[in-house]
Amino acid sequence: MASPWDSPSSSLWGTLGQASNVAQLVGVDALGLVYMVVQAALAARRHRDACVRLAQHVELVGGLLRELELAELMRREATRRPLEQLGGALRRCYALVTACQDCGYLRRLLLGTRMADELRAAQHEIDMFIRLIPLISLVDNSTNSRRAKVGVFRLVAGW
Repeated sequence: MASPWDSPSSSLWGTLGQASNVAQLVGVDALGLVYMVVQAALAARRHRDACVRLAQHVELVGGLLRELELAELMRREATRRPLEQLGGALRRCYALVTACQDCGYLRRLLLGTRMADELRAAQHEIDMFIRLIPLISLVDNSTNSRRAKVGVFRLVAGW
């Protein structure tokens, strides 16, 4: 199912795409993006309440990520893909919140309602990852448990 972010012809994406590309080019990791979103939300002039709520959700994700061994999770396909998608979602959040720092009248007039909708959609996307991170951790624990059992079996069997 395509999201509003996927459409390159979307006028909002055209406006925000450049900020997102900057974050991608710099190669900022997920925890760095969490920090950037929170800082950008504090500087938002338009839709400040929505930006702060989004930043609070992003902070929850950051707290969960700090508890995970991200380098190890990125080595496995099953856990890497959702974490890469989270990175994309965080880049989009950063682009949205950064766009709220610009307080131009014409921009506010043209994108005001649409921006509020996009901020709500971003918050829902981050909420999905808040629910997904414990599953990622469960997959990681399961994989580590299987490896430990194989290691014990090899030790007992004398391999």
